[in-house]
Amino acid sequence: MNKRLLLCVVSLLNVIPFHFQPVLLPNYKISLYSDSLRLSTVLWLRPAYCLFEEWQSDAVDLSVAIRKTSSIIVQVQIQGDNSTYIVQGGYVIPQCRPIFNELQATEPFVYQVGPNIELTDGKGVQLVLPNHSYKVRYVLYNAANTQIAFTNWSQPFQTRDIPTAPQDMNARLQGRSGGMVVITVLLSISMFCLLVGLAVVLGVKQP
Repeated sequence: MNKRLLLCVVSLLNVIPFHFQPVLLPNYKISLYSDSLRLSTVLWLRPAYCLFEEWQSDAVDLSVAIRKTSSIIVQVQIQGDNSTYIVQGGYVIPQCRPIFNELQATEPFVYQVGPNIELTDGKGVQLVLPNHSYKVRYVLYNAANTQIAFTNWSQPFQTRDIPTAPQDMNARLQGRSGGMVVITVLLSISMFCLLVGLAVVLGVKQP
């Protein structure tokens, strides 16, 4: 009887999927790729170097994910908005450290937040706006699209203000050129008056 019960339990364990809790990686630091690439509608983030390795060090069952088939999703929160957004599309797992030099911002491993971010349920798209603060976190998924690890939310990253519009710059330049023209005309008139006055004085002094 006990043997049959044990066989039933083993069979149930094989049939019922094991539901595990995703691992929180509280000490993982998220940072900008470069402050010079903090634009008005786009933020560039450093890749999630060693995130997979940190999960491996804390995971109970390493068989649930392998590097080659896992991916990273970048989640975003806007300051003052409790909704959670994602960067459209996932990222492959990078090496724990860059093999050679730092990657360029155009490489696929560098994470681009903006100009659009999407609600996690896919029911809406939000623009990344100038002079706004955004928090991000990295979420690790396995091949079955199951969340296996996530980081804490980062510190707020603020986009830059809107750059000066070209037409405004042209207007200021045109105004400055007009002022220079006025000054030049006034100087020319003054010089002409001085010359006329000098000629009159010389004419009066002649016998």
